[in-house]
Amino acid sequence: MPRFDVRVATRKGIKSVIVDAMDAKEATRLGAKQGRVTSVNRKFGFDLTPGMKTGDRYTWMIRMSTLMASKYGTAEGLKLMRDTFGGSIKKVSATMLERIESGMDMPTAMEQDRRNFPGTTTALVKAGSATGETWRALRHAAEFEYKMANVHKGSMKQVYSAIGSFLMAGGLMLGTTMYFGPMVLDNPMFANAEGVDVEWARAVGDWCSGIMIVLMVIFGIFAWFGTIGRQMMPDLADKIILKIPYYKDLILSRNNHVTLYRLGLLIGSGVRIEEALSLTEASSPRGALKADLQRALLAVRNGKPWAKAMDTLHDTDKAALSTSTNRDDIANTLDILANQYSDLYIQRISTFAPALGSVAAIFMTLAGGVLFIQTILPMLQLSASY
Repeated sequence: MPRFDVRVATRKGIKSVIVDAMDAKEATRLGAKQGRVTSVNRKFGFDLTPGMKTGDRYTWMIRMSTLMASKYGTAEGLKLMRDTFGGSIKKVSATMLERIESGMDMPTAMEQDRRNFPGTTTALVKAGSATGETWRALRHAAEFEYKMANVHKGSMKQVYSAIGSFLMAGGLMLGTTMYFGPMVLDNPMFANAEGVDVEWARAVGDWCSGIMIVLMVIFGIFAWFGTIGRQMMPDLADKIILKIPYYKDLILSRNNHVTLYRLGLLIGSGVRIEEALSLTEASSPRGALKADLQRALLAVRNGKPWAKAMDTLHDTDKAALSTSTNRDDIANTLDILANQYSDLYIQRISTFAPALGSVAAIFMTLAGGVLFIQTILPMLQLSASY
């Protein structure tokens, strides 16, 4: 994420604010929350300062949640955190205190510090604070991130290991069929010797290499759509992802959780459904769910059932929302659906890693087999023919 040095004119004079933003326009918007922006300059170079670890961030948010729930002032709570903790918690508390004292609210201050607060965490805090209970939003965001982190800690190690094994198998397979295999199979000593059958070994290697290349291309396309593709063309990428069972749950479930959680909180706190949909749509990232919210908002304004316009939701989810008869029922249903998507993501990521590991193990075995039949087996056949 690019960093910008924003010069802001405040009542106490000109001050420099460092913000993380996608571009200068966003940096200006963030800086304007502290005063009149006089200049915006991008900071180049590498900032190797690490952000808070998940455990430290959990501690910071839980303790701030407790202080705010007990009616302890936000600024006073940050001062206490700054003075009683060390390390990254102390640094973050001091930075947040400066922003709070300049007139920001907690979600906005967290949004400016993306090194220490990931986008999903900030989105959950912003969603919950819209109901006036920032302390509860902090606690929910902390618990949600901690739950996700525990899943990722084990699963992602397996995923990275499986990807590494698959790439190694691909390299071994291609190296065998393109270099080591031909070096042996094309040698006149083996090619012209009686009792040495090498053509079938060459065909097996070619077929296995072709299958592996196709799979690597498919995996690459999936990875592109789930990362860069969603940034470049979010609507189209989400439409394609939604047509792929299992994969759509890995990519879209976390965003669905945050969005439905926010919508449920707004409706449950008494906000009109039309206004709640409008506020949720405005804060949602571009993609299929944002388009859903736009259609739902249009349906409400036309007097039609808004839940049926949510194409990304399963038919059972739309039916549950459609049969909710009052505001409390709708809010409870949305909360259940939000938790359903987070649980679905956890289930998918937990099973994805072992499945990918099994695929990698199969192809590593195939690569070893191709290496054997194209290099070692001809030598054994030659020895047996004498």
